[in-house]
Amino acid sequence: MKLIKVLPVILLLGFFSCNKFMDIVPDNIATLDQAFQLKVTAKKYLFTCYSYLPKLGSPSSNYGLLGSREIASPYPGSQAPGIPNSILELGYDYQNTVEPINNYWDGANGGVALFQAIRTCNIFLENIGKVPDIEDVERKRWIAEVKTLKAYYHFLLFRMYGPVPVMRENLPVSADVEAVRITRAPVDEVSNYIAELIDEAAPDLPPVVYNQREELGRITVPIALSIKAYTLLLNASPLFNGNSDYADLKNRNGAALVNTSFDNSKWVKAAKACDDAIKAAHSAGFRLHYFNAPFDLNAISDSSRKLMDIRGAVTEQWNPEQVWVLTNSSTSELQRFCAPRNEVYSYTYSLWAANLNACEIFYTKNGVPINEDPTWDYANRYTSLKTVPAEQRSIMKPNYTTSSFNMDREYRFYADLVFDGAAYFMSQRPSETNLLYLPTLWGSPSTSGGLSRVSFTGYYPKKLVSWKTTGSGSSYTPDSYAWPAIRLATLYLMYAEAVNEAEGPGAKAYQYLDSVRARAGLKGVVESWALHSRNAAKPTTKEGLRNIIQQETMIEMIFEGENYWNMRRWKRLDLMNRPITGWDFQQKTTADFYRLKTIYTPHNTYRDFLAPLKEYALQVNPNLVQNPLW
Repeated sequence: MKLIKVLPVILLLGFFSCNKFMDIVPDNIATLDQAFQLKVTAKKYLFTCYSYLPKLGSPSSNYGLLGSREIASPYPGSQAPGIPNSILELGYDYQNTVEPINNYWDGANGGVALFQAIRTCNIFLENIGKVPDIEDVERKRWIAEVKTLKAYYHFLLFRMYGPVPVMRENLPVSADVEAVRITRAPVDEVSNYIAELIDEAAPDLPPVVYNQREELGRITVPIALSIKAYTLLLNASPLFNGNSDYADLKNRNGAALVNTSFDNSKWVKAAKACDDAIKAAHSAGFRLHYFNAPFDLNAISDSSRKLMDIRGAVTEQWNPEQVWVLTNSSTSELQRFCAPRNEVYSYTYSLWAANLNACEIFYTKNGVPINEDPTWDYANRYTSLKTVPAEQRSIMKPNYTTSSFNMDREYRFYADLVFDGAAYFMSQRPSETNLLYLPTLWGSPSTSGGLSRVSFTGYYPKKLVSWKTTGSGSSYTPDSYAWPAIRLATLYLMYAEAVNEAEGPGAKAYQYLDSVRARAGLKGVVESWALHSRNAAKPTTKEGLRNIIQQETMIEMIFEGENYWNMRRWKRLDLMNRPITGWDFQQKTTADFYRLKTIYTPHNTYRDFLAPLKEYALQVNPNLVQNPLW
């Protein structure tokens, strides 16, 4: 009998009592013959293939949250309960080759063992044909699911390391030493293989999950096609498409791992893949999220409703925008880090701070960048103070003095952030006449935890906190939602980007871009720039629209971890090196509080576009080569 070396015991959907497809702990089955002897044991192995999915809803696992520096936390992190120092270190340039942070290659230091995940998928694919008591249709579906998971695990490696080995099948136990010493495959080969796996799988996947009680979270056609779209978009992006920085990235035999010649057909393929994913999502009923207010909240203001349209896209569980939801981790701890203490509840970790510098990315109320709108005082954004008009009570405390930086911004600024004087819409205080306003000056309820439980920039990432979360005094009960790994809005922006790069500006590029903006309460890009920007023609050129789409993506995806990868695939060192800044948060007066402080200035180079391989892995397998400059 052939022994199974690794069969993890992991509970994928453990924290939901009804919406789950795996509420069992797989048996520690000793042999492959036993694992695939019956349908019931084979199904457990299927769920083991799912068990390697990264826990993106966990603050200790989604390193893109802090790595992007959109969210920051004090270093070295002794004040952050439950968060490994390595996660915090990633935001402070402590990546290294001795013990790489979030090592997904080897499965160490916070990283998932993705090659082990792929090996598990291959074992399943090699043996599922042995199971006698399973209908052919169901067998095909399971095979398609595992092929998609295998493709996704390759994608995660591809996104992190670039050229990686393609594991089409497991090496036999009898393989000699040289056969085991695999090499990295060129990025085009990796991308093509992922796409091929999805193409093989898609015909046998369901368009939606029909048995929602037991199967929510399992792979469907829209999920699979979205993974293909992500992959082809990454391969078409500047990081891998005509990047001369990687001219010397070659295998030991001299074979180039990145094609340094630009190929526009990659963008054409990416646009087609995005379009296919969107059409599949639409056919399955997915659409942008708009707040469905409970009957007793129908009287909330238009401004509050618009803020909730935006805020709920992530936190409103199973809403129609969420194409793929990962239910393998609770977001309770995540919300404890992001939620500020206040007069309703006084106990949360409240330690994750929104980077003020990153918040510059939000538009003005006119839907254009703050440095392009002539009606917005960009030069004095950090120094002048203003009084909040009474008619803006749904957004900020009326007649309250605040920084001009916080004034006259788009709805996403107020939906995604909470700061001194900002409205904090929550289930316990939903009334427009009794809204909770957050004071953050030193000595206010938000600072009751002292230096170990407060935002050190003056801003909190409200976007990740459900409005249904409740508390009273020292009690705090997060409304734990499942993490949306793929949102329809993301696919819309990916399509706009790919079409603009492939064909240039036009109705096709504007269509979905404007849909995302409309949900945020903004006019279309052409109209907004014509009426409110110093650069009215910007949306009409490929370069101008590229800049707009990238900024729109950064805004829409802020605090979700995705921009960690977007900045890298765009080769945007200017964004990666944004300083972490904030207000002088330990001050008790408004005038003293609103003094800009620089907390940390990054020093990334193009080395940081890709993660390093561990030195030991290179010693064990001399056929592997290290990523540039590591």
